[in-house]
Amino acid sequence: MRLPIAAILLLAATPAVAQAPWVPDFTNPRAADGDLVLPMPCGGSMAFRPVETPAGPGALDDRPVTLGTTDPAGGIAEFARRESVAGPFTAQGREGAIYWIGKYEVTRDQYAAVTQDRCPEPSAAGRLPAATLSWFDAVAFTQRYTTWLMANARARLPQADGTPAFVRLPTEEEWEFAARGGAAVSELDFLARTFPMPEGTARYAWFQGPRSASGRAQPVGMLEPNPLGLHDILGNVGELVLEPFRAVRVGRLHGQAGGVVVKGGDFRTPEASLRCSLRIEVPPFDASDGQPTRLASVGFRVVLAAHVTTSLRRAEALNRAFEAESRATGTEAETARRQIAAMREGADPRLRQGLDRLEAGLMAAERARVEQERAGIRAQLEGAAVLGRSAGLSQRRMDGIEPLLAGADVVQASPEMRAGWARALEQLRVERELALDGYARIVADLGRTADRATLTTEAGVVARETETRGVPELRPFLDVATRHAADSRDSGMPARDRLREEVMAASRLAGPPQAAVTAPPAAPPRPAQPAAARPTPAPPQPPAAPPVQPPAPPPVAVRPPLPLPPVTAEPEPPAASRPSQASQSPRPAVTPARPPAPVREGPGISVKPPIRRSGPSSGFDATGKPL
Repeated sequence: MRLPIAAILLLAATPAVAQAPWVPDFTNPRAADGDLVLPMPCGGSMAFRPVETPAGPGALDDRPVTLGTTDPAGGIAEFARRESVAGPFTAQGREGAIYWIGKYEVTRDQYAAVTQDRCPEPSAAGRLPAATLSWFDAVAFTQRYTTWLMANARARLPQADGTPAFVRLPTEEEWEFAARGGAAVSELDFLARTFPMPEGTARYAWFQGPRSASGRAQPVGMLEPNPLGLHDILGNVGELVLEPFRAVRVGRLHGQAGGVVVKGGDFRTPEASLRCSLRIEVPPFDASDGQPTRLASVGFRVVLAAHVTTSLRRAEALNRAFEAESRATGTEAETARRQIAAMREGADPRLRQGLDRLEAGLMAAERARVEQERAGIRAQLEGAAVLGRSAGLSQRRMDGIEPLLAGADVVQASPEMRAGWARALEQLRVERELALDGYARIVADLGRTADRATLTTEAGVVARETETRGVPELRPFLDVATRHAADSRDSGMPARDRLREEVMAASRLAGPPQAAVTAPPAAPPRPAQPAAARPTPAPPQPPAAPPVQPPAPPPVAVRPPLPLPPVTAEPEPPAASRPSQASQSPRPAVTPARPPAPVREGPGISVKPPIRRSGPSSGFDATGKPL
């Protein structure tokens, strides 16, 4: 039987044939709640994590973020700039937009399953990140994987307005927003050099040196994740992004587009140089032979995306939002636009062009002003909610002391004890009233500057942000602050006693504060708990800690790296340019007298040397944690 030419071409373009499903150790070794696992050819699979981008409800609303570093030493490569991110999908059962990003770097086995005719046999070596690939290789992988998913697992893809997702490289904004922890961390943690690493860098990233990577890439998923559940986002191998490199001017990117951007550092990066803002430019082609540049220290991870105008209805909604945004200007700006329109009538073409540019600049400046106002409203709402919560906590402590002072629950109490309780009660009362004073000032100012609709919209954004950060108990205080601010605009602030009563009602609705913050959803619960986390009596402690202080939150147990068979080193770098190391695990001891030889750098060009901060150097204990 003769096959049609189209069928023959389809078979030739199809990745390797299917086989038995791979065990999770080779596809999702650190499974967690919220993972999206999509199938791959050859029985493989790929895990993704959701990244929430809380913003307003409008079709054009997105989330402004500050990327880069505020340190001037970042220069043209990393100096801070204002960008925006927005996800095209919605999470089931939750408000707000999300996008999906690969939980791990694409591995050798995953890459081979999509791009080769023969199915790979899952192995420990195949769990290493796919490297020695060009940017063009990575883009080709995303194209082939999308085609396979559309043909074999279309129903399992996330939908945006009824349109299935496709696979691509992440944009630089998507990558850095996710690497920093996104909306799951506070603003201070987001702007820090790295995402929070409470157990020390060595537990979260592979970097240069015998205490970590020892000059070679490591299997994915062996270390702890960032707050969004992403593994190896810093270190191990550098990661390619979609758009070309552009230098940074003060506050924005330069107009010239250049080579390939590699983010996050790799196994050759010193620990002190790891940072979320790290970006280098790599030439897309090797000048010596004209071939695409491929480096053993560069790999990639992918995202699930959707195009913007997914339907006619979506395009119309975007246009309506744009028209509303262009009209939503302040009084002075609107007056200036009317004057420009009057001058445009009867003007010559050259003058009209100048007036058009002036009006466009005016609209951009007004939009920036509106965004700053909205950011300020969100910050004030969150501040009011935090102050209301503080007042509620003070009241809870007062409720615990008042029965003691009244004597109902105390058989014997000395006058000194009762005097101490009285002083503590008065101090808590002062703290409660100070918190209420600050709360009242904020909501009164919000009532003067924002209308009810704006307050409700921005409060919804803050509510989603706090839920993502794991502090949903702020929601009742946020609701009452929004209502107080909106009511103050119409009828003034309520009396102090009523204000206090309503804030305390929100405190009762919020319930008691959580005893400990839950760990990121990166790994399933560990069967073994450290002694400090059990309800049994704690072991004897040094006398330095006073007994009146509350106990610290229990530490999160760390799962040890999964044991793997020996893995041979990458064949690409010459033997003389890498440390002599016969296997991946176990690793032989490294003596200080014989440091490893330098690794071949390749054609990657860092446009700025690593940022180093002065200060005393810190030592490390036997486990690799800072002293």
